Amino acid sequence: MNNKYLAVILVVIIIFASALGYLAYSGAFSSNSNPSPTPTPTPTTTASPTPTITPTPSATPMSTASPTPTQSASPTPSLSPSPTPTPQPVDLRVFIASSLTNIVANMTQAFDTANNCNIIVNPGSSSALYTQITSGSPCDVFMSADTKWTNQLNSTGLTLNNAVKFTNNSLCVIVAQGKPKNIQTLADLTKPGVKIVIADPSVPVGSYTNQTLTKITSTWGNSSSPQYDSSGAYVNYYTNFQANVVNKLGTDEQVVGAVSLNMGTADAGIVFYSDWAYANMTGSQVQFIAIPSAVNTVGNYGIVVPNETTQAALAQKFMDYWSTQNGQKLLAEFGFGAA
Repeated sequence: MNNKYLAVILVVIIIFASALGYLAYSGAFSSNSNPSPTPTPTPTTTASPTPTITPTPSATPMSTASPTPTQSASPTPSLSPSPTPTPQPVDLRVFIASSLTNIVANMTQAFDTANNCNIIVNPGSSSALYTQITSGSPCDVFMSADTKWTNQLNSTGLTLNNAVKFTNNSLCVIVAQGKPKNIQTLADLTKPGVKIVIADPSVPVGSYTNQTLTKITSTWGNSSSPQYDSSGAYVNYYTNFQANVVNKLGTDEQVVGAVSLNMGTADAGIVFYSDWAYANMTGSQVQFIAIPSAVNTVGNYGIVVPNETTQAALAQKFMDYWSTQNGQKLLAEFGFGAA
């Protein structure tokens, strides 16, 4: 009996479960039975890209030559003339009196540049330079501290043009730094123990020195002269001066150098006034004593072009410069006188 009821109950449960399942399924089907139709999009026609044709490489690799450009007519270049090369500077050999060394050195660079030349200076005593020229030494211009030598060269027929005077110079006393032996005047040069250096009488400054010593002796030291110095300090001046001379040198430049050394071997000397002017320009410590014009000697300087010059036009230009306004101004700045 119990088994019979259990079977009935089981059947009822199965039927009830089936009914519930059917109802659930029917509800779901009803909610989706009329769905809104989803419009089907019209497909956009996309053009298929044209495939790039890749060449099949050859067995032998090809060179990557640049494409041949389209030829266009190139303008014909205008032919420019080749620049004319600057000629090499020529040498101008100038023989100068040693007292001109500083002033010529001052103008050399400007003259060289303006005339594409190279001035080669040969300084020395005028008499020695004259001998060199007459012996055949190549020279384009001769500048002498005494017109005697340029005129003499002129008279021998060894010059291209006439010698001219271009400046002058006078004398002064050069005294070592500190004025040893208390040298203050020309009379002090004859005191015992004073060491004097002068130039040899064979060179212009030495010749002018002799002339000045003679003038002092014949005027200030001569009781018969209106210029006699009553102190008697200049009697026998020439002899007393020469007694103190310890050396006679070959050039004015050497006399300046001997006194400037201030080594005690030379207390004083006689040189050109241009040396005084140059010492002031350069701040030299040597001192100078003026020689009054009444007894001073003025030396005239000459210039000439030897006929053996290889640069006649340039040599003439150099010679002419010293007579120009600029040349005379430069000479005055260095203590030289007017032509």
